[in-house]
Order: sequence, then structure tokens, then C-alpha cells
Amino acid sequence: MPSYIIENASQVLTMSGTGWEPLKGQKMRRLRIKENSAIIIDDRRIIGVFDQDKSHSLKEKYGAETIDARGHVVMPGLVDSHTHIVYGGTREEEFYMKIKGKTYLEILNSGNGIYRTVEQTRNSSEDQIFSQSLSRVYDAISSGTTTMEIKTGYGLDIETELRMLSVISRLSGLGIINVIPTFLPLHAIPKGSREDEYLNYVVDRMLPRFKGKTAYADAFCDLGAFSPGATETFLRAAMESGMKLRMHADELGDIGCLSILDRLKVDSVDHLLCTGEDGMEHIVKSGTMATFLPITAFNIADGKYPDIGKFISKGIPVSIATDSSPVSYNSNLFFALYLAVRYCNISIEEALNAVTINPAHSLGIHEVSGSIEPGKRADIIILNVDDYRKIPYEYGSRLVDTVITAGEPVMRNGIMQL
Repeated sequence: MPSYIIENASQVLTMSGTGWEPLKGQKMRRLRIKENSAIIIDDRRIIGVFDQDKSHSLKEKYGAETIDARGHVVMPGLVDSHTHIVYGGTREEEFYMKIKGKTYLEILNSGNGIYRTVEQTRNSSEDQIFSQSLSRVYDAISSGTTTMEIKTGYGLDIETELRMLSVISRLSGLGIINVIPTFLPLHAIPKGSREDEYLNYVVDRMLPRFKGKTAYADAFCDLGAFSPGATETFLRAAMESGMKLRMHADELGDIGCLSILDRLKVDSVDHLLCTGEDGMEHIVKSGTMATFLPITAFNIADGKYPDIGKFISKGIPVSIATDSSPVSYNSNLFFALYLAVRYCNISIEEALNAVTINPAHSLGIHEVSGSIEPGKRADIIILNVDDYRKIPYEYGSRLVDTVITAGEPVMRNGIMQL
């Protein structure tokens, strides 16, 4: 494995020094920047960030190949902690249904929405799902993502969920992006089933087949999805099977899902478009990460965005993710960051921490990812801007020049090295 030195950076955003817990409150505004510095990479790991004089001697010691940042910003690779990027088919017709005023639940109840993707995924071969999903992963990499959580959830039966998991494993095996797999059987109640019937099927038959195969289990607790009671029953069973927990909540309404945090350790609660004061208090007391998905709000919420700043003011650690999915067909985490800064009452400094070190904490990988620090995996990107404050300003341009995943360049000069 070759060694590298990244030289001539205008700014190195390290996101370093968070310690054992994610950033929250005023600490989320902290952005550690090094200027006139170089990064040494060896054996897929970061050796350190050094001043120019020290870096020259280390370059010779390691025989490092030069990667020229050309006066641009260098920062950790983005960590996307909520995606549904593996599935079969498309749902472009929903775009026009939404334009005509159909709501998310109206689309779902008409047999479209998640049900449409379940049908298409069940009717797709593993190779077909893999090919379509890989194309979407390439898009994510080209916009700076080096780590991605990927959920199942479009099977709603054992066979298809396992097929999705096999695709997720194949994507991980390519080595071009770091993958955290999540088991999401409680995504929708299958057509023709009752909630209790499907819950029993998941707990008694599906869960044993997935034990030890995914890092996380997830459930969609919301209007038109699963009740708090069913969600808690499944999450408790998943926890007893050795899985860590995540949860969709309060996207379409507040039905009391966040009270589950009083009784179960959930690493992240996601969406939170309809969360009120009571729900926030449950999050505060639990210490759970709040993950926001501004692209989904952009696509389905008719201009309703979460007030992320209000959550930060209460001391809640926050992350930002894409929710890349058939209904939110966008894996560009920098676009999610732009929407958050523009509409969600969050500063650029807070947002940058929310797409790097905080989601790394959310996924339990903060000791190896999310910042540029000695010993961590070398997941690093070079941007096409010379100051980090230009990132949301230039969101519509080609922001990313180089992507390094686990010490190996997978994109250089805007060209994929695959």
C-alpha cells in the first residue's frame, strides 16, 4: 500500500479532539483548522498533520507520493449516517404526484411510495439491485462521502431482505466506501397484513436470520408506519439479539415514539420534523443523537424544515444525513449541508461537525473515522474551494476534487479511479 503526503492545503479542517462523546451545545461551533500544513498517510492510516518543514523530512522517511491540494480545503470524508440507497426500480411518477398536491400518506395508501419500491425490489435480481445501487454509491463518493450507513427495508420478507443485505455486503467488499449495515424490517406494514401479525413474523422468523449480520436495527415509528408499542417490542428484541438501535421518528407526526428513549438505548433518532418540546426532553435525557434529513424535508415537507438550532441550544448532539432513497433521490451530503445552513438555523461550523465527527459517533466509529487525527483511517477529501465558508455558497458547483477512502484515492481531479 503506497504512502501519501497531502500538501499545499489552504486549510486543513481536522474536526479533532472530541474525545469519547459527540460535540453538543457551544462545542458544535468549534472548528479546528490548521494552515500551512501537510498530512502524512501510511498503511491506510493518518500519521499526522505537520507543518511544512516537518512534513518534508517525513515525506522522505515514508517515501510518500505527493497529492497536491493546490491551495484548497482538506477535510475528513463525509459520514452519511442514514441512507436507503440499496433498492430496485425507481419512483419518478411520485415527483409529479407531489406536484399535483398528493401527500406522502396519500401516495402510500394508493399503493405507491414504499410499497412500490417493495414490489420492484422483490422483482429484481441481486445483480440488478447491485448494479443500480452501485451507480448511486458512485454519486455519493463523487460528492465526498467516504462512510455510509445503508439500511435494508424494501423487502418486508426474509428472502428479499437477505438479498438486500447481500448487496450491501458486496458494496462494502469493493473497498471504495466504508459501509455500516442496518436491518430495517419495520419500514412499512405489508399490504394485507396487520401490525401485530407482521411484528410477530419479524421477531420470530426474520430477526433470528439477521442476528450477527448487521451492526444496527432500525424501525419507522410514525403516522402511517408503526406504533410506539410495536416499535419498542421489535427494538427490544433486536437489542437482545446483540444489535445496536436506531429509529425513524416524528417525520409525519408526533405519536409519542420518542418516549421509547426512556427505556431503551437508541444511538440515533432520525427525521424529527414534527418533534415538540416533550419529544426534545426525551432526547435530552437519553443523550441520543438527533439526525436531521434536510433533503427529505426539501422533497416531501412542502417547505417545512426542522429548527436544528433549537435542538443544539438544548444540548442535543446533532448529525445531518441524506436519507438517499427512491423518494429522496439524492446522495449529495453537501446539498443536505447547504439546506441545513440555509433553512434550519445552523451555522456552517455546526453543520460541518454534523456531517463528519458527530455521525461517526452516531455509528460507533468515532475512534477510526470522522476526523483527521493520528491513527485514524485515512478518509479524507480535497475540495475545490479555498475557504470552508464557501462550501454552502458554492453548493451547486463541483465541490469535491479528490476522495481518499481508507488511505487509497478513489477519485482524483474529479475523476473516479475505479
